[in-house]
Amino acid sequence: MFSKVDDHFIGIVDELVIMAENDAELAEGIRWIDSQSRKNGVTFYEMALLVMRKHIAEKRAKEWLNSKLAAQRE
Repeated sequence: MFSKVDDHFIGIVDELVIMAENDAELAEGIRWIDSQSRKNGVTFYEMALLVMRKHIAEKRAKEWLNSKLAAQRE
């Protein structure tokens, strides 16, 4: 289900966790990822990776749709 979470990714996520100490919205997101990881029986880092991949896929889908709609208007 998940690709191997590497040390670089873990370091980035750890930095986000530290930054969350001063950012309530980020802290809430971190807590949500933690609760979802427990619910789904995966590690915190695997869940963070899944969330990131979903976000990227949704962003790309939106960009693709916008480009198709723009092409239709021309």
